[in-house]
Amino acid sequence: MNSFWNGKRRYVALLLFLAGVFVALEVPPVIPFIQLPGENLPSGYNIPFTDMRITNTLVAAVIVWILLLLFLAYIARRRPKDGSEVPPGGFYNMFEALYEGLMGFISGIAGGAHFRLIFNMFMTIFLIVLLSNWMSLIPGIDTVGFIHAHTKEKYDPATEEYKVITTDGYEIYQGFLGISYVNGQCDWISPADEAAADEAALANAEAVRLAAIDELAVKVAYARYQASHDGHGDDATEEGAGGHGDDDHAEEAGDSDEASAAYDEVLAAREAEKQARRDRDCYTGVAISPWEDGYEPSGKDEKKEPIPLHPDPGSAEAKRVPWVVLPLVRVASTDLNMTLTLAIIAVVMVQYVGVKALGIGYLTKFFNFGTLFKSPLGGIDVAVGLLELIGDFAKILSFSFRLLGAMFAGAILLFVMSFLVPILPWPFFILEFFVGAIQALVFALLTAIFMNLATISHHHDDDHDHAEAH
Repeated sequence: MNSFWNGKRRYVALLLFLAGVFVALEVPPVIPFIQLPGENLPSGYNIPFTDMRITNTLVAAVIVWILLLLFLAYIARRRPKDGSEVPPGGFYNMFEALYEGLMGFISGIAGGAHFRLIFNMFMTIFLIVLLSNWMSLIPGIDTVGFIHAHTKEKYDPATEEYKVITTDGYEIYQGFLGISYVNGQCDWISPADEAAADEAALANAEAVRLAAIDELAVKVAYARYQASHDGHGDDATEEGAGGHGDDDHAEEAGDSDEASAAYDEVLAAREAEKQARRDRDCYTGVAISPWEDGYEPSGKDEKKEPIPLHPDPGSAEAKRVPWVVLPLVRVASTDLNMTLTLAIIAVVMVQYVGVKALGIGYLTKFFNFGTLFKSPLGGIDVAVGLLELIGDFAKILSFSFRLLGAMFAGAILLFVMSFLVPILPWPFFILEFFVGAIQALVFALLTAIFMNLATISHHHDDDHDHAEAH
């Protein structure tokens, strides 16, 4: 351990740590927009010769296959040509030890005539799922991509037209070399919402002022009533009408100042809220407020400017829509399409090895009508076969959603913890490292177990049970 950290390695580690601290302090953290389906890349990124849009999870799946092919080419080149050649060291030795260990492990579970087929399927699924899961640990995955205006078109039955509506998102700013960045400190607020908030603050301030005036009016009326009914008769009335009257007017003037102060306090709170956004370099909340000099209200009949569907990030229109990051690459195992495809392949291979081992008689596992009219237990055999068929379909759901749930939750965990603890999220990366490996092993191991069970005939046991029943 000491020799590993000697020399340049310690300085490289220190440099990486300082770079992480700098990025955490200078770059506003942003939680990517989280959705279950894979996102379509911008227009122009279509599957060749089709109109189908490429998704970022498909990009990740292609990268996994490329890495797997490169890995196989590396192993084939480094593998000894014969037994007399000394195996190379380093990574190849580690993989060879892992390969032999997994082969011995699977041979204890699914040994027999079909071991090679079962192990090949196990190893293929294990490597694909493992590389897909570990891709979430690579910096830039799920965070580097396209700046995407978070808008959508909605059909308006009243006008029989499609109109552009906005959802949630962030503001953006132009950075180094004209690259656009999402400003995680500034949640996007539409100009209409900003104006509505100003008008609501103004109405609230006016309501507070009127309430204060009503309150002081009640106090003045009560004071006059007390002065005119304090038990001194006409003298008291004259005194209340004369000497105390001036005091009441003075008190009323003072209370009107309190009403103005309450009015100004509400507006000051709204101004402080807008100033806080200015201090974070947010570009919303900078318009002239209705209570400020120079404000010009827009006419109610004035037609609102339409919301742009695909604005230029560097244009003034960028301030009128919310923005999110559309990742170029997203972990493939967080997309149901990938996990469901692997699950279907695994279950189909289970049926294939079953038919290969037992012939067409393997189908009697699901459609066992041979004993229906020969034994009192024939109906049970039919019901059990149908349950087996339902169980195989259930395996597809179990396979796909187990992997999807674990990896999608892990990706969200990394997003949130990197947002909350941007400097030292390493424990959660280590956790995700082991979760990815365990999920890959579980998926591949269950496939191997089910394939082995499909090669075992149950006819002998069924005949024995039926004989005992008779």
